[in-house]
Amino acid sequence: MPDPYTQLLEWRRAEGAARGLAKLPLEFYESTQAYLADVRKTFESELRENPSGKKGDLARQTHSRASQVARDIVEARMSKILSVAFQGSIGGSRDVPNALPEERQLFDQLSRVLRGHRTTVAPFLEPSSPLPILPGPPAPSMAGATTAPSVSAASAVVPTVPRLTYVRVLKDGPAVEIGKETIELRAEDVLALPEERAKLLVQSGLAEIVRRDERPITT
Repeated sequence: MPDPYTQLLEWRRAEGAARGLAKLPLEFYESTQAYLADVRKTFESELRENPSGKKGDLARQTHSRASQVARDIVEARMSKILSVAFQGSIGGSRDVPNALPEERQLFDQLSRVLRGHRTTVAPFLEPSSPLPILPGPPAPSMAGATTAPSVSAASAVVPTVPRLTYVRVLKDGPAVEIGKETIELRAEDVLALPEERAKLLVQSGLAEIVRRDERPITT
C-alpha cells in the first residue's frame, strides 16, 4: 500500500484524467485532513527542537506539497459537482456517480440554490408560467363610417388569468400530481403555480406562500 503522500498523487492523477468524479475512498476527506494535521505536527515539533535540522525542514516541505495536491483534488471535484448541479437544476440527471457523502450534500444544496434562483428571477422559463401578453388586432378604420359601433362597459373589461402564486417547499417529499402536472417536492425549492394548485400544497403543509402575482391578458 502506498504512503499517504504517494496515494494523494495517484488520486490527483486519477481526478485529472476522469471526465466525471474519480472513485475515491469514502473516508477521503477525513483521512486527508488527519494526514496533513499529523505531518504539520511533526515538522512544527522538529523545528522547535532543532531549527536547523533536516528532518523538520523535510517534513515542512512534505506538508506544503501534500496540501497543494489535496487542494487540487478538492477543487477539481468541486468544479465538476457545480457543473452537474447546474445541469440538474434545469432538468438534467440528479445522479452523481462516485460522489462522496460530503459531495452529495454539496450537490443537493447547489441544486436547490440554482433552481430557486432560476424560478425567482426567471419564472417565464418554467412550464407553469402564463403565456406572454400579445397585442390585440388593430382597430378597424372609421373612414366612411356613419356611426361608431357601440361598446358596452362590460365588454371592455380585460379578463385576467388565474393568479400566479410563488411557494417555497418546506420539506422533501415524493412527487405529487396536481391537476395534469406532476410536481417534484424538494425543500427550499420555489415553485410558480396557479393559485388553486398552490393552495393545495399550502393546505397540506408542504409549502408556504412567498408572493402572488396577477397578470392581465387579452382574450
